[in-house]
Amino acid sequence: MKKILDQLIERFSQAPYATDICEARQEYHELAGEIYEDDKSYESRVGSFLEWYLFDRVIPDEQLTPLETLIKNNGRDGLPEGIKSLEEFTNNVHGLFVIKKIRDQEVVALNLLDDTKYNVRESEGKILFQKNELFEARIVLNNNEYYFTGNFCFHPREAMKFIKGEVKNIIKTRGEYLKELKGLNSRLKDLNSKLDKNGREVEKINAKIKDSKSMEKIRNWNEHLESLKKVRADLLQQVSLTDAEKSNLETLKLKNEIHQMSSTLIQRLNYMNLKWERSRQIDLQDIYRN
Repeated sequence: MKKILDQLIERFSQAPYATDICEARQEYHELAGEIYEDDKSYESRVGSFLEWYLFDRVIPDEQLTPLETLIKNNGRDGLPEGIKSLEEFTNNVHGLFVIKKIRDQEVVALNLLDDTKYNVRESEGKILFQKNELFEARIVLNNNEYYFTGNFCFHPREAMKFIKGEVKNIIKTRGEYLKELKGLNSRLKDLNSKLDKNGREVEKINAKIKDSKSMEKIRNWNEHLESLKKVRADLLQQVSLTDAEKSNLETLKLKNEIHQMSSTLIQRLNYMNLKWERSRQIDLQDIYRN
């Protein structure tokens, strides 16, 4: 897995992306703190930056992430050895995890940001983790199995309460959007039910018109038919508007906004952790705070 990621990152560390990755590094340092070679976690933090660049950071001229750009330009051609589909990597999860179980070949990790448990393939779980440990990590999907990318940021247990408090804000916002989405789905169900009823009524009237020999009845039914058509046109417009509202909610809010909130929190905590790593003379509560 690490080899595959290295091959993907290498593609975007060269021309024509070399300048862009330098600019991205400055953006990342502003979010997660500037790192130096003598930092204890230097390699892991550099790795986290490169992953952020590959999976999350949008290339200005493309309006796509480097990974999305690769998918767009190459499709399934020239994939790194050992990966069936780049689309699998777009399903990566960058989160704040708590270890729930440690087994011989896998760990069960709860992502606080989406309250979802993931079974992650990890043969060194007993060496790397302790139960109930809190850390930042990214998992990727490959051949229908989850793997850690190998870059971790372990937060002190004493910071758990603060971090969970910050996560609650994201969970609350997501819950509000999900409630709104439920309402839109209910509205669409109701509108489609009315469309079905309208369609059945139209069919019945058309059948009556076809079988009738009374010009007066045919005229009355045609008038009613025109009325039903107007109702149908109005229902279709409502469905279209509701579908658009639902799409915006799912894309702009539930996906993009929640992702941005989560990413910003992760980077803030990363910066706090970097301060904690460098100076043990400062009380932890003076670092992990708003």
